[in-house]
Amino acid sequence: MELTGESAALTRTIISVIVPTLNEEGVIVQCLDSLVRQELPADQFEVIVVDNGSVDKTVERVRTFEGSLNLTLLQQANSHVSAVRNLGARFAKGQFLAFLDADCVAASDWLARALEALRSGDGGVIGAFYTIPKNSSWVARAWYRDMPRLRGPVSYVPAGTLFISHKVFSELGGFDPGIETSEDFEFCQRVAAAGYGVLAVPCLSTVHLGTPQTLSSFYRKQLWHGTGVRTVFLRNMRHAGFAKTVLLTVYTAFWMVAFVGTVAGAILTGKFAPLTLACAFLLVPPLALSLRTAAKRNRWASVAPLVLLNFLYCVARAISLLGATGHRAARPRASSPCATSADQGWAK
Repeated sequence: MELTGESAALTRTIISVIVPTLNEEGVIVQCLDSLVRQELPADQFEVIVVDNGSVDKTVERVRTFEGSLNLTLLQQANSHVSAVRNLGARFAKGQFLAFLDADCVAASDWLARALEALRSGDGGVIGAFYTIPKNSSWVARAWYRDMPRLRGPVSYVPAGTLFISHKVFSELGGFDPGIETSEDFEFCQRVAAAGYGVLAVPCLSTVHLGTPQTLSSFYRKQLWHGTGVRTVFLRNMRHAGFAKTVLLTVYTAFWMVAFVGTVAGAILTGKFAPLTLACAFLLVPPLALSLRTAAKRNRWASVAPLVLLNFLYCVARAISLLGATGHRAARPRASSPCATSADQGWAK
């Protein structure tokens, strides 16, 4: 029997694209416009935008796409992005779910390529790390430029460009609504523990307009993501996924305290040998991580900027994981859950 009208539309919806948003008036149009241009027939996917209480013109701009997309607009204010994504998934009609952040722009073949990979997969996670915008700063180029090339099994892919079977997502309970950030890493860990794959597929990468471009925005982003890691770690201190990050944090925190102590000692005694030693040990992880990354990328000129960025990463994560931020760290405005390069050897 041939289906018509709404019943046919429900049957043909294969992928549900879920876009969480909060005060994204500056980028949401570019994001949704990239979905309008998808090669996948428009009746085979739906777009669910879930607004988290925007006070700018985000909702108004989303509504302008009601005629060009199979669009549903939901609203749930004052929630973590994990809960916002889960709400979209509960209303989704597709066999597969695609999570796309509001500050990400997809290529025209994004959904078509994803559908091909999903149909040949096991229902687990596929996705990609973000591509940086053109004319990005040295900060973005040094830290993020090579991430989209990651391929095959990975510890996680960012939730801003993540696909999964709707059935598997529901079976695993979705994202943890109690986690403010790094919810993508925690979710991917559960996906892997359940026996499903977590795969990076480079052709699914999207351009992340919110890529940190300055040292201050990079530091704030790492500080913010560290709060999510701290939440998960305090729940389960034996969580294997965060072991390396925790060890790095303890090491960095110890030598940060030692550095402060040796500065005072040098002022009082005039002996600078302990201070030099503390500085050297504090720089060991950033230097080791930078050399490893430069070797894997074959970009030895990037060692110096990477040392600085890895140092900021270590300090930010140490401060946030130890709960020493002095106030609740807020999500950086130009940010999306993608904390650290998987090829640098550390968990989120």
